[in-house]
Amino acid sequence: MLISLSAGIPAWAAAALLLAAVAVHTLGELWHSAAGFEISFALAPRHATGQYLGVFGLGAGLAEAVGPALLISLCITWGRPGWYVVGALFAVTGLAAPPAVAWARRRGYAGTARPGDTAKEAAATA
Repeated sequence: MLISLSAGIPAWAAAALLLAAVAVHTLGELWHSAAGFEISFALAPRHATGQYLGVFGLGAGLAEAVGPALLISLCITWGRPGWYVVGALFAVTGLAAPPAVAWARRRGYAGTARPGDTAKEAAATA
């Protein structure tokens, strides 16, 4: 959404706004990467970690396949309102993820595997 605000303003203000957008985007990417890694391992049962990671990877592939068409149709075709729709989609999905993970943990869907577990530790706690 910050990118859409850079249109029609002085160059120095647009540059500052774009730098701020880069910083926000970078923080979002880092947060997404850490959360995705945690979710893909923490919710997977020990015996099905590979299967869960495969399905998790399908989501990333789907985003890479559909994302460009979605961004073109929204941001380029609609202009500023399209950017607001994209921002709202990111906000809604970002805010929905923590309750979804909490729900999965409460329902017992979370695995007990943790990065660094050895096979002996895994067998002892199973």
